Amino acid sequence: MKLHWAQAVRAVGLGLLAWLITRADWGQLHAYIAGANLHYLFIMPVFTVAMVAVRAWRWNRLLSVHGVAFSPCRAWTAYAAGVFLGVFTPGRLGDLAKALYARDERGLPWSQALAGAVLDRLFDVACMGLVALWALAHLGWMGDWGEGALSSGRGWALGGLFFAVGAGTWFAGRALLRSPSDRAPLGRLAAFLRRMGRQVGVLFRAAGKSALALTLLAYAIYFAQTICIARALYLPLSAADVVASIALVGLASFLPLSVAGLGTREGLLALIMAHRAVPESLEAALAYSALFFAFCFAVPGLLGFACFWARPLSLQALRGSASREFNAGEDV
Repeated sequence: MKLHWAQAVRAVGLGLLAWLITRADWGQLHAYIAGANLHYLFIMPVFTVAMVAVRAWRWNRLLSVHGVAFSPCRAWTAYAAGVFLGVFTPGRLGDLAKALYARDERGLPWSQALAGAVLDRLFDVACMGLVALWALAHLGWMGDWGEGALSSGRGWALGGLFFAVGAGTWFAGRALLRSPSDRAPLGRLAAFLRRMGRQVGVLFRAAGKSALALTLLAYAIYFAQTICIARALYLPLSAADVVASIALVGLASFLPLSVAGLGTREGLLALIMAHRAVPESLEAALAYSALFFAFCFAVPGLLGFACFWARPLSLQALRGSASREFNAGEDV
């Protein structure tokens, strides 16, 4: 029943995408895509390879704290396989896959391997969250704080969402970490989080600065790629507008309302492009989203699939390892 419920929730995004497509002018949509500047599109795979390389370098830097780093080539292929599993599997197992590669191939204890993958993801979440906050201000959705801040209900609502998510996570974490018993499921989760917290803290203190620098480099490449997609379609958006749009799209992707962001991405892009008075904003949003999906999801996913095919993991073993670590008091 839980699985059916999760699938039903994810169908919301797909339903939204279908509704947007039915409202689009297909002639105008075809004109946008057919008129794309191919010179920009030819360099898209280069951006993809470079971005995965920098992120793999960051993850490998975290593993090097324990003295078990991969070779640069193997780190890239393992990270790319994790990208494939994170995007195209129902359980979004990419981070667990990276941890299992580190455990099985480098002999790292499971809790340390998982902590490296968790901290690697936290750098992405923190960076995207901060850029999304800037994006709300850039798009004028935070209200005019100089005069009449209450005039923007949309800005207050979005700001309230950020506050609610952050406050809820903080209070939930405090409650879990203070759980008196390690026997009940809540207590086991608290013990698991304590182990992860200690390992993540060790990694952050040892390699936090270099990992942060690599995070900034990775996102510079990522946003440059998204700006090139906009330029390929001749969209009348500034570079800052594109970065703001993609940051909010990235934030929305953390909501379990879709598969690979389909539907939520197109809806947000259409809203932002209409706000910026882009002609045929719905068709422009769909054209941009199609190229974004192709080069930021499909291409890295295909590369990752090839890497995963070369060194596959058992998804059942992957889930089992995570379950045992959650229930155990020691490393598995």
